[in-house]
Amino acid sequence: MGVKASKLSKVVSFGSMKRLRSSSSLMAPRRGYIPVAVGVDEVGTKRFMVHTTALCNAEFMELLCRSAEEYGFSNDGILRIPYDAQAFEEWMMTTRSAANQKIIRVQPTTA
Repeated sequence: MGVKASKLSKVVSFGSMKRLRSSSSLMAPRRGYIPVAVGVDEVGTKRFMVHTTALCNAEFMELLCRSAEEYGFSNDGILRIPYDAQAFEEWMMTTRSAANQKIIRVQPTTA
């Protein structure tokens, strides 16, 4: 004989699972995206989610070369690019290919 859950408990457990799933999605990037921090200093640094197709862009490759020169290839954690964040956002908006490559600005979260 099995135990049947009530309709209310199913709804409550579904809501908690949905909430858990949405909170964990903030921590991990979406499939095909790489978290990138762009900025020269800690104060002006902004976070972006860059789709892997953007890695083929020549201008973005130049930024990655700057990052390799600054931090080396064995960087722990998020990928950091030493470039002005405002200029990166402007490039992102004006470059047609950047729109196709799905570069998304990540808003800082308050915890």
